[in-house]
Amino acid sequence: MATEQNGDLLLQGDAGTLDENEQKSSPIGSILSNSDILRQITLILALAICLAIAVFILLWGKEPDMRPLGTFTTEQLVKTLDYLDQQKIPYQVEGKSVLINAEKYQEIRLQLTRAGLTAAEEGVGRGEDILLNDNTFGISQRMEGERLKLSRERQLASAIEQFQSVAKAQVLLAIPKDNVFARNERKPSATVVLSLKSAALDQGTVDSIVDMVASAVHGLEPTRVTVTDQNGRLLNSGSQDPIAAQTRREFAMQQKQELEYKQKIDAILIPVLGADNYTAEVDLALDFTQQEQTRKTFNPDLPAVRSEMTMEENSANGQSQGIPGALTNQPPANANIPEQATGANAANSSSGRSRKEATRNYELDTTVSHTRRQMGGIRRMTVSVAVDYKTLPGTEGQVTREPRTQAEIDTLRRVLGAGLGFDVTRGDTLEVVTIPFNRPELESVAEPPVYEQPWFWRAVRIAASVLIIIVLIVTIVRPMLKRLLYPDAKPEHELDFDNHAVLGGDDELSLLAAQAESEPVFGLRDGQLKLPDLHRDEDLLKAVRALVANEPDLAAQVIKEWVTKDA
Repeated sequence: MATEQNGDLLLQGDAGTLDENEQKSSPIGSILSNSDILRQITLILALAICLAIAVFILLWGKEPDMRPLGTFTTEQLVKTLDYLDQQKIPYQVEGKSVLINAEKYQEIRLQLTRAGLTAAEEGVGRGEDILLNDNTFGISQRMEGERLKLSRERQLASAIEQFQSVAKAQVLLAIPKDNVFARNERKPSATVVLSLKSAALDQGTVDSIVDMVASAVHGLEPTRVTVTDQNGRLLNSGSQDPIAAQTRREFAMQQKQELEYKQKIDAILIPVLGADNYTAEVDLALDFTQQEQTRKTFNPDLPAVRSEMTMEENSANGQSQGIPGALTNQPPANANIPEQATGANAANSSSGRSRKEATRNYELDTTVSHTRRQMGGIRRMTVSVAVDYKTLPGTEGQVTREPRTQAEIDTLRRVLGAGLGFDVTRGDTLEVVTIPFNRPELESVAEPPVYEQPWFWRAVRIAASVLIIIVLIVTIVRPMLKRLLYPDAKPEHELDFDNHAVLGGDDELSLLAAQAESEPVFGLRDGQLKLPDLHRDEDLLKAVRALVANEPDLAAQVIKEWVTKDA
């Protein structure tokens, strides 16, 4: 008994000696004494990083898909960002591109278009760098001409962009070389591409652009200028013949007037019947014949004297006659003239001479009228309106449909006739009938697969984010928290830097038990104690303590061997 106690004391003393030797042999023992504090700080930092990663993944899962609006110039980018800020629309900026929510892309794009904010056209200015690049030894005459043409195109585009309804303009000029032969002369032409702020451009502005371009280029006729917008609509044609262009304008005018009459019908019938309870069509026959008439009329009932000439002449015998200044009034010498005439001469001496003449010119009342009929007047109008049956509640809660009465139809006809300017003498026709509308029930449309649903991939992203967060919590955060709360506890199967097992806590014999099947854990070989393959002094001390606690006989035998050897 005494021997065992002595052995225990010697073993304890030896263990204390080993601890003292370990502390003395280690030069960084003071630093290692604070290893628990460093470990806790490291664990806290790692835990904070894991939480930051989890928050980032969660935000990434909730972040919507972004879609670019396009590339903007600096001025357009500033206006676009100001508009998005005013409308409180979330966005991201990458360079000169703006990213918005993909689910609201069409809606936001429509709002920007209505506000006159569009992305810059790609490819504009392509090839201009070659023209503007200075060569080392000079440039040719052809290159100089192209530069001059490019400068003129830019000036015209800058002038056109000053119109309020034009956002951007591009002008292309085709100017042929001068030819000394008149029959081989080719005429220049021009093309103008417009990016409009609004939906349409009035004809007056188009004519202004055409005249401005034609007057800026020598020899360019307005008929050889083509104008189009960003949607491909032809605003002015420089290649079509006059007849085709006139036909196109007439057709556009007819469609415009028909649309105006349809809008009048909608304004009359929507408050009365509702938007879905009628349908209307308008057909106009327009007269594009150009007529000029000059008419001159006379009114014989109102004569007027324009000029008048009157002549009156009276003459009698015994008066001086003959040529004035001659001796006509003197009797001839030695003449025997009787004082009174007798016979036939007596009758002639008493007779006289009288003459009257009058000329009058009359002017009739004249009216001259010049009449010129306006082109595009309505020659005949035909309007047809179909009205749906009335819906009435039934006795059992079902809805019944009944035709409208003739009085209601007549009332609608009178209202439409007065609102549209119906003219019977012109041959206009107005038909209003009541017929049941075919309202088929909405057929059930097969739903697309789940993976094609817009919410599917977002749900997958959120689920993946949650799964990643759970894995981080289970594999990293939970062990870290456990080490912070229980620093003395050692997890199972913990490995050191040499990939060997580490003993700790209540599991100090786990490594010993793992090697028990292959060979004895503790034993004597050539008088020395055989211990497991341990690579750390701390593990070795723990193994010795576990040996003393669980194998006292073996420990006593070891101490006895040490005492015998020392003796």
